[in-house]
Amino acid sequence: MDETPKTAIRGMIFYVLALLVLGVLAGAVYTIYGHPADPSEQPAAETIPQKALAPQ
Repeated sequence: MDETPKTAIRGMIFYVLALLVLGVLAGAVYTIYGHPADPSEQPAAETIPQKALAPQ
């Protein structure tokens, strides 16, 4: 069997690194902009019941 040419190995490494960079960029964009919120949905903080103050 012949050895794998170094250019093929470099190409695969470049491809994997490019996918990694694109994934990180896509994650950053999603984190910054996020998905559009549904205006009819209540924020999670409003659904948590508040503790009542204990009578003294």
